[in-house]
Parts: sequence; structure tokens; C-alpha cells
Amino acid sequence: MSFITKIAILFIGFISLIITLVVKCHNTNVDLVSDDYYTQELKYQEKLNAMNNEKSLPHSISHVVADNSITLNIDSSLVSDDFSGDINFFRPSDASKDVKMKMNFNHLQQVISTDALVRGVYKMQLSWSSHGKQYYKENVIFVN
Repeated sequence: MSFITKIAILFIGFISLIITLVVKCHNTNVDLVSDDYYTQELKYQEKLNAMNNEKSLPHSISHVVADNSITLNIDSSLVSDDFSGDINFFRPSDASKDVKMKMNFNHLQQVISTDALVRGVYKMQLSWSSHGKQYYKENVIFVN
């Protein structure tokens, strides 16, 4: 084999490697934490204030994870006429498996079926407002 043939094979191999890497990178799915992350970053101070409000509470919303359900318990001091809240089950590995719902406590308890959730790790993000204040709490849970 001549020197020019070896250079040509090396050059063709390099070009093939670059094309393979470009195609592979183009076909890779990259999920962002949020599509509107810039807007959320601007509101991050509000989230910090809500987290501090939750930490200052003597009693907060607690949870129990069972085989087929997640039970949220709320202290009666948090319930008010202006109470409203959201629950977000955030799946860090796959945004298509996120589940959002409204808080709806009956007798200071809300039972959530895990049928809509895929087995694995979730961040349970609770955000609510009561007595004119915003609150935010986040827990890592494992769904069986």
C-alpha cells in the first residue's frame, strides 16, 4: 500500500467519524427541566420566599407513600377560605412522565393514586397559597 492510499483511508475514516458524531448528536433527545426556564429564573426569588414561608410554619403538609397511593395530610391551621394549591410530580429523567394536579383536601387529607405515575423517582413539588401567603415545598419520592 502506498503512502497516498494510507492518507486517503485515514482521511475518509476521519470524515466518517465526524459524520457519525453529527448524526448521533442530532438524534439525541435533550429534555430541559422546563421549556420556559428563563422566565422561571426571573421569578426564582418568589420561590425562595415561598420556601422560607413554608419553613417558618410550625406544621406543614406531610406525605406518606404507600404501594398504590400517596397520602397528603394538611394541618388545620393552613386551611383558609383563600386556600388553593398545585401538586407537580416532576420526573427528572423524562419530562413526558410529569403529572400535575390541583390540591383538593377532604377532611385534611388527599389521597393520590399512583396509577398515573411510572415506577421510579419523582420530585413532588407542592405549591399553595393560604392566608394571603405563598408556600412551596419539595420532596423526593420513589413510586413503586
